[in-house]
Amino acid sequence: MTWSAQFFEFCRLEKLSFYAVSRFAKSGSFKDSAGTVKNMPRWNIRIPKIGYEITVAIHALRLFLLALRVRPRIIFVESGVPDGTYLWLLRLSGAKVVPILHCAFWPEGFRPTGMGARLRQMIYRAAWRGCFWRTLVVSPACGRQLTAIAGNVPIFVFKPSFPASSFQSVAEPQDHGQLPFRVMYAGRIEENKGVFDILSIAERLPRGKFEFTLCGDGPALPALKREIAGRGLDDIVKTFGKLDRPELLARYLDAHIVLVPTRSTFEEGFAMVVAEAILLLRPVVTSPVVPAAEILAAAILMARTDDVQSYADQIANIQSDEAGYVNLVAHARRLRPFILDDSTSLLAALRAVWRDLPA
Repeated sequence: MTWSAQFFEFCRLEKLSFYAVSRFAKSGSFKDSAGTVKNMPRWNIRIPKIGYEITVAIHALRLFLLALRVRPRIIFVESGVPDGTYLWLLRLSGAKVVPILHCAFWPEGFRPTGMGARLRQMIYRAAWRGCFWRTLVVSPACGRQLTAIAGNVPIFVFKPSFPASSFQSVAEPQDHGQLPFRVMYAGRIEENKGVFDILSIAERLPRGKFEFTLCGDGPALPALKREIAGRGLDDIVKTFGKLDRPELLARYLDAHIVLVPTRSTFEEGFAMVVAEAILLLRPVVTSPVVPAAEILAAAILMARTDDVQSYADQIANIQSDEAGYVNLVAHARRLRPFILDDSTSLLAALRAVWRDLPA
């Protein structure tokens, strides 16, 4: 269930009017009796080194001026819209400001130590201690990072929500002994998501025993296709681009396991594909840089972050261990009620924060 859908449902249930703002590239707005939705694209300032900071600062200022006009009681702000460095501006409108963190501050386990990173974290500390009323975080890892930066600030942890009706009937995994052993990746095709590492993983496994299916779109897809051809992996690594929902589900159900090889250069907040794979009874191979692995560990094989050989070893081990594979599937089945529990959804967190708001 999308974050925006849960926000609009929150407003409906609490009988609130709203003013929702996106960064969508095309300007426009829509208004009805419930509220207003407005696209406010960023004005990209193309100046070397400081252009991005100016772009974000101007966008934050425009949001502040809008808040002065609308005069909301509370402002929920998705992470990155704008960056936490400038969120304090919104507090000057008089509203309670509640950041919603879908991304981590840094890749889990790889806290930056450079001067620029330390300075930004000092600004975050001042903002969270003095400007923000509550913070919603998508995983315990995000909450720990915020605590490491700002100390003991009020945090609500939520997790992605999935419609139970879409997962009522789930096919059992393919027979473990069936070859090739099918490994699936679903997500953005970007280098920091580990898609090129998948090719190196494939090269380290016995030819003919394994097949890799990559589903998704992204800027690195053309280069990935060239690399597959250049390495002669066309017969064992298949790309399918962005699929509609039925086709994507078919790929999940055709797989034995799901691979989530996110690299240490990406600030993963949760990784919903991990939860979705487990809902579909497909064990996952990933690493500690993926926060979802912490709370769904029972159905996960853990590799070392950025270590291609470690991923290859885990895949090879589970392919040769039928009892271990069956055990992971059983754990996935037991985790389904936890994942589908809406008491920890974003919708529930929004309602809890609203009811905590001073009169």
